[in-house]
Amino acid sequence: MRQLSLFEGRTLPAEPLGGAAGLAPGGGARAGQLDLFAQRTLQLSLAAEAVAAGELGEARRMLAELAALHPADADVRRQSERVAALEQRLVQAMGSAAPATALLGIARSLDPASGPFAALHRVLLRRVAEALREAEGDDGRLEGQPPGYYWLAAGDAAEAHASLAAAAQARRSARTLFLLADAATALGEPAARRLYLEALLCDPFDAAFASVRDEAVRGLPDVARYELEIEEEPAAWSAPVGIVMGVLPSPVGIALDEVGSGEAVACGGAVVEQPRSTEQDEALSRARRFVAALATASSREARRSGEAVIEARRAMKRLAPALFAAYMARGGATLQGG
Repeated sequence: MRQLSLFEGRTLPAEPLGGAAGLAPGGGARAGQLDLFAQRTLQLSLAAEAVAAGELGEARRMLAELAALHPADADVRRQSERVAALEQRLVQAMGSAAPATALLGIARSLDPASGPFAALHRVLLRRVAEALREAEGDDGRLEGQPPGYYWLAAGDAAEAHASLAAAAQARRSARTLFLLADAATALGEPAARRLYLEALLCDPFDAAFASVRDEAVRGLPDVARYELEIEEEPAAWSAPVGIVMGVLPSPVGIALDEVGSGEAVACGGAVVEQPRSTEQDEALSRARRFVAALATASSREARRSGEAVIEARRAMKRLAPALFAAYMARGGATLQGG
């Protein structure tokens, strides 16, 4: 019979291990009686479930009872002491001046790979998100991340989406939009790529871009560099490249107030999460102007006036000849969602 341990990352059985069903009548054993080893196994399994659910007080109580029954069992004693110490840390964290920060430190001390402490890790990330939102609102920040980031990391895409949507109402920053698009992607929402487009127009240099969940979107800087041979800050060109290559939707209908301004601001007027270099600002300004011209050339109003389309296409050609050639090769105004 395999011995269960909470501390070695072993997978917990869905049912108590063999021997917990009771001894057969006869042989001096009462029907339904559990032997001591089966009792230990069952109690450890229940304690592991309590740890996974974040109910450390209940887990501590069960392990303390088991340690009293098996005073010579060093493994049970170690497990009991660890859970008791962890519970005390959580109590102190919740009573601290910055509970979200303290809870995040505890979560990072746990092994997130497997077993009950992996589940507890996710529980604590949810509590980090809750504490951060309670203290600072949905647009609060802990280590540069809003509450929705921690819900997303905990695997709760629906709660993350709700929180990030609220945060975007307060401040439509690139960081929030990238994370909101990730949550929408996890939920299978078709609007996800439109959110990615808006985020890329805000700030394609935000650190969140490098880990977005949509692989095709994440690879746009490489498409710009290696397929279109754009050497000038290829990440800056991710939005127009994505539109032209059919990865991102048409920009028609998106508010492009800051496109072409070249200012180091996020959408909604907020300061960008990370300062950009002069070269990055210049490249992004050109990419935004390309998108603005592309939107003009793709609009119904412009299509009624051949002159407006011609002028928009001239602007696109001046800004990025290779990208303009790809645009024309793919049908010009025939864009995804256009």
